[in-house]
Amino acid sequence: MTDNIWLEVDKSNGAIMSYYLHLPTTSSSKFDYIEATQDELTYLNALEEAVFPQGTIATISDLSEHRARVRTAKANAAKIPVKAAYKPSKKPQKPADKAKDTNAPASKSNAKERFIAALKQHRSR
Repeated sequence: MTDNIWLEVDKSNGAIMSYYLHLPTTSSSKFDYIEATQDELTYLNALEEAVFPQGTIATISDLSEHRARVRTAKANAAKIPVKAAYKPSKKPQKPADKAKDTNAPASKSNAKERFIAALKQHRSR
């Protein structure tokens, strides 16, 4: 199943009047039918609901501008190189027995002492 739809566009002013899931079989002297995607239809609906003043409808030029912005964004995204998230260290790793921090037990006991002192001070208030 395809996600393409057909927009009914007024020939006189380019206003998008409606959409169809399949290309209409009858021809019209007042309307053209333009193929679009569901994403483009969602964009046009959002313009009408949230951006345009009440009563204003989307036109084929709004769709054309949107398509141009999407093409530009895709082209720019293709140009940006993706960098590695992890950069390995150039220093050799220390063996596990030498990597231990000798200050860790002292800082833990110091933190415990400070916590107990703060708790006693709080309780004395």
